[in-house]
Amino acid sequence: MVIGIRNLEFLDHNSQRNYPIEGKLSAIDTTSTFSIPEDMIVGMQFAIDFALNVDPTKFFIKKIASLGAGVQITVGYDADGGAVDAAVALAASGTHTKYRSYPLLGMNDFENSRGQMQIGSFDSLAGLPTGEFNFDISETRLEPDAIRPSVKGIASLQIQNGTELSNRLHGHIRFVAGRNIRFQVTQTAGEPSTITFDAINGAGLTEDCVCTDELSPPIRTIQGVPADGAGNFQFVGDSCLEFSSIANGLRANDKCSEPCCGCSELAAVTQALEAFGARATTLENFLVALESRVTVMDQTVLGSKLGDRGCTPAIEC
Repeated sequence: MVIGIRNLEFLDHNSQRNYPIEGKLSAIDTTSTFSIPEDMIVGMQFAIDFALNVDPTKFFIKKIASLGAGVQITVGYDADGGAVDAAVALAASGTHTKYRSYPLLGMNDFENSRGQMQIGSFDSLAGLPTGEFNFDISETRLEPDAIRPSVKGIASLQIQNGTELSNRLHGHIRFVAGRNIRFQVTQTAGEPSTITFDAINGAGLTEDCVCTDELSPPIRTIQGVPADGAGNFQFVGDSCLEFSSIANGLRANDKCSEPCCGCSELAAVTQALEAFGARATTLENFLVALESRVTVMDQTVLGSKLGDRGCTPAIEC
């Protein structure tokens, strides 16, 4: 008689077997020192980009670094040229809870692949040595159902025109070329298909732009010098001449003609001139007084003459 058994927990079962490592394998490292406990890794899902075209039976636990505070688990891929690192997961024992999931991040050729790894318990690591341990695919090959294809797709498409944003577009979307626009699809074997957006002239889609006489003629040369192929014209200054941008133009500044004295120097010159002016006034007052005194002296000297005749001394014979 068949007895019905229900509510069997998948992860509980895995904590008592090698899964996701193949059940018949020993899960021991290359030095026969470290054996992966059955209750440590209890689940794994690794989504591989389908374009890589890999064999799901060639993935294995390649390396484990047991550091006491947690573990670093590296998933490898047995490639034709030798085993390579495919993904890595980090789990800290201090914050761990039973059956917690940790990100499995792709590496090297698998950098766009992502997954999860479920850790059961770190208790069994207490009786095992710490360090870094390497494994061979013959002892830690992963079950193929842990490796899953990842089919990437565009979730939605929106068109933005200035500040206006369209609703999200889903499903099959068709690009339609407008006026003077051409789409070209290039498909090369072994390489991604490409769509090229070309801005073209005419081709029967619309008439050429016609410039009217009302528009001002463009500047074609300056002093007979044309612009370069991209329409750029260079204004180059030197140690004295400096150019700066203004609205619709340029400003040329002659730095060498600027005053060499500042406010402090001008204040000192002003103070010296004021002192000179004060001393000039004093000198002028002195000259006025001196002039009056000279006049008085002239009058005194002229008034002291003896007569119209000069004084002749007596001559003794």
